[in-house]
Amino acid sequence: MAGEIQLNSVSLATESGGTVTLNSSTDIKGCINASGSAPIYACRAWINFDGTSASIGTGRASGNVSGVTDNGGSGGDYTVTFATAMPDGNYSVCGSAIGDNSIIADLAFYTGHIQPRSSSDTTASSVRFLISRNLSGSESDTAFDSTMVSIAVFR
Repeated sequence: MAGEIQLNSVSLATESGGTVTLNSSTDIKGCINASGSAPIYACRAWINFDGTSASIGTGRASGNVSGVTDNGGSGGDYTVTFATAMPDGNYSVCGSAIGDNSIIADLAFYTGHIQPRSSSDTTASSVRFLISRNLSGSESDTAFDSTMVSIAVFR
């Protein structure tokens, strides 16, 4: 069935016989209310899951995630596997986790803090990370399984 594709009442493209053709005047930035000349980059994968669950699967909700592995150990050690691989391991990951008593935890990637120290933690097919918290203000962190983990990948 041929038709028109719209976003916020703006005609973006037409479809005919399974082929989608973008309109030459399509303004994607305008359609999503973005302004200025800075480019827009979309999230390539995301997931929200319960790290204490015995069966995480694809979590509460996700996009481009085929599953999560709980790597065991002292807790908080997870690997998110992408349904469709990234072009390479050079992407950015951001995330959050809820700690005990709803205290926000630090999301530290498996070998370091915010960024992985080893390229083996971010591959085209997956990302491995550690959730930890500093309990007493000391220099050592404590890893733990969180009830609410959210991860987003940008490339």
